[in-house]
Amino acid sequence: MSPEYRTSLFGPLARHRLSKLGTVASLTLVMAAGVVSPAAASAQSVTAHKAASRGHGGDDHCKDDNHPSRSLLKAYFRAYGVGEDGKDECKGATGATGATGATGATGGTGATGATGPTGSGGGATGATGATGATGATGATGAAGPCSDIDASQDSNNFEVRATLTGGRTYAGIRDLTGNTPGPFLWTDLTTHPNYPANPCGVSIAQHSLGGQAEGDLRVDVVTTGGAVYESTCQIVPSDRTLNCDNNAWVLVNRQPAPNAVNGGTVVM
Repeated sequence: MSPEYRTSLFGPLARHRLSKLGTVASLTLVMAAGVVSPAAASAQSVTAHKAASRGHGGDDHCKDDNHPSRSLLKAYFRAYGVGEDGKDECKGATGATGATGATGATGGTGATGATGPTGSGGGATGATGATGATGATGATGAAGPCSDIDASQDSNNFEVRATLTGGRTYAGIRDLTGNTPGPFLWTDLTTHPNYPANPCGVSIAQHSLGGQAEGDLRVDVVTTGGAVYESTCQIVPSDRTLNCDNNAWVLVNRQPAPNAVNGGTVVM
């Protein structure tokens, strides 16, 4: 019989695997004697391997992946897929799971993300609420300074005025002899002796003596308390001026009184 058709102890799959493993040639020679099958050879080899691992003066091949017997058996199991279901007889039982390691430190805060788009506007504006009740009337403020004015004209040559403003009282006269009225000439009566406090009203009266003679001019002031004071000036017709000569203010006698009829409060 020709060599091509000679019966072999190994099947096609075994021959294919042996062709890939030049390192297991010694095992194929052992099994070529025809006295064992691949499965039996596997079992015997494992037995011999385990026995060998207990010999050699305590040398344990399981501690060395490069031990010749360990490498030979592993190559054989890969080639035939037999023996201990592909397990490594040198591996012991799986150990218990170790304790969970400590939690790692918290990582740093990441960068702030980009600002999102602006949302759409809210709903429609609500209706205007009802008008609230009117509040209580506040307290009356302090009275401001009084202002007043009065005028008199008993002659075609001049006219006179009296005015109260800013707490001060003035007497004035104006020349009427020209083609147009002249300017008013004012005299401040506030600096005269006994000027009343809190003046609030003023009046003026004149009595012309006619011709070139001087006439009398009287200026009266009433205070916020109702007291009436009077001062006098003289009119100088020659130049239409006033001569008040620092005349003092005096209380008129009598003073106005409630319910009086041709009477009043006597000034002592």
